[in-house]
Amino acid sequence: MERFQNQVLGYGCFVEWPPCSPELTPLDFFLWGHIKGHVYATPPPTLQDFRRRITDACVSVTPAMLHNVQREIQSRVQMCIVANGDHFEQYK
Repeated sequence: MERFQNQVLGYGCFVEWPPCSPELTPLDFFLWGHIKGHVYATPPPTLQDFRRRITDACVSVTPAMLHNVQREIQSRVQMCIVANGDHFEQYK
């Protein structure tokens, strides 16, 4: 609270953030890792190369990959429902 001078950001009440997010969004469990794998396979020598690698990584996402992401979302949501929103482990 010191960072925000005792002000709470929200809609009139304090909402605790869970300590372990279930990473239900595709950005969390798929896209960032996919992009980082392409961009940082080797250190990008220039800013222009860095930007090109990001674009290339985004373009490399295929419909089949998106289909797998959709199945994974469904699986994670189901695990979250079964756990009643509590922490759960994801086993592959």
